[in-house]
Parts: sequence; structure tokens; C-alpha cells
Amino acid sequence: MTEGTTPNKKPRSGQRIKPFQPAIGREFEGVQEIEAKTRDFLARLIASATIAGVLVAGGYGLVTGKYMAVIGVWSVAGPIVGALVAYYFGPQRDTG
Repeated sequence: MTEGTTPNKKPRSGQRIKPFQPAIGREFEGVQEIEAKTRDFLARLIASATIAGVLVAGGYGLVTGKYMAVIGVWSVAGPIVGALVAYYFGPQRDTG
């Protein structure tokens, strides 16, 4: 059997054998790396935006003495940060 081909299988009744069966080969090996880079970028973007939002809201709170802005920012960003932490630092999955 050559690379990129599938073993000959007998078709079920009523099915025809397809002349070409596409097989994922070397052309698609970079997809996992691109997905990892995209996840890394999004995680860093979300974390940076959260830090910036909390810092701005905290600065506003220090100036005005009203900290409702910090509560509002953290009520939105907290669950997202929690999901990121759970995804990256939670139980490891065997994806292979």
C-alpha cells in the first residue's frame, strides 16, 4: 500500500467504490501549529485586556473613591479568566 491510500474495503450493499479517497497528508501538518499560535494569541489578548480594564477601573476608583467600576469589570472578566485558567492549568487531556 502506498502512502496516502486507504486499504481496499468491500463496499456495503448498494454502495459504489469511490475512485478517489482523499487522505490527510503532509499538507495539513501545520494546522495544529497555527491553532496553537491562535489560542496563544487569544489567551494573551484576553489576559492583557482584563489587566488593562482592571487597572483603568482601579485607577478610576482611587481617584473618585467609587469602586463600582472595578466590580463591573471583574464581574465580566472574572469568568473568562477562570475559563482560561481552567483550560490551560486544568487536568491534562490526551489528544493524541
